[in-house]
Amino acid sequence: MKLEIVASENLAGLPLPVLASEGYLKTKSESYGWFASDDYVLPFFLDRKLFFTRMVFTEGLINKSPHSSIEGEKEFLDQVVRYVKSHDICDFIYKAQSNVIFNVCPAGSQCVPWGTYLVDLDMSGDALLATFDGKHRNVIKKAMKDGVVIETTTDIVQVYENIKDTLDRQKSIHYPSLSYIQKLRVNLPDNSLFFRATKDGELQGTAIVIFDEKKGFYMYGGSVEKPYSGSLNLLQFEAMKYLQGRGVREYDLVGARIKVEEGSKYEGIQRFKSRFGARLVQGYAFRTIIHPVRFKAFNILTAMYLRSRGYDYHDPIDQLAE
Repeated sequence: MKLEIVASENLAGLPLPVLASEGYLKTKSESYGWFASDDYVLPFFLDRKLFFTRMVFTEGLINKSPHSSIEGEKEFLDQVVRYVKSHDICDFIYKAQSNVIFNVCPAGSQCVPWGTYLVDLDMSGDALLATFDGKHRNVIKKAMKDGVVIETTTDIVQVYENIKDTLDRQKSIHYPSLSYIQKLRVNLPDNSLFFRATKDGELQGTAIVIFDEKKGFYMYGGSVEKPYSGSLNLLQFEAMKYLQGRGVREYDLVGARIKVEEGSKYEGIQRFKSRFGARLVQGYAFRTIIHPVRFKAFNILTAMYLRSRGYDYHDPIDQLAE
């Protein structure tokens, strides 16, 4: 199996998912590419900070051949790791984006269970609502009755500030930068959506959705501290219906921990996602350390910097392995 890093022109004719497209990769970094063999493609970008370089995958393995197999995926990922090491491309392969699920992990990596919640959109809006948990249906209908408004918006500053405020309250650093959101509008003008929910003109919540002809991805969401009852549920339902109108067949609520501590915020988030009639798809996430000293230094310096700003930092794979 021959493997190489290719440029976008070498992928002409191959329908890439939106999160593997050049338009999306350019929103993440100026350094990006695709590992490719006769059977698979794997998109990545490089994140360079100070003297550290980490590699992040934005999509799972894309099959080019109808003869793909778990063994073939394992061989391909092993080759990717060997290529990265031999060409000294990065210091470590970081956990992939939350939408990415692998069926298998490469040798020498730390592997943890990971999943996501997928909603089938291939039905009418009424049929879709009927698949939701009864509590979701009730609060959605009440929010509709009470005049909660869901609309797309071009006010990306409002979307950014709402998401940042939400994740700040959760003591999370994983909010998108304003420049990332601005680049989405430029690089993916026909494949990115920004929703907001309002009640009596007051903002209740927001969402960023990226989509292609097959799947939509709920990438980020935010809310005010005490949103009106059902407004966020209705926001998700209206986003799904919008995608249905575009012929999109599946909605990815992006990311699910397989091991969840009872009573934790993650349990609440995943309960919210699962009640949209979603099915849990399970697989793996992994991390591969190329330069152990640099990896350790990155984690120490990142933790020190974020602690000075009031945040706790833990490597995501270490968190999932606990």
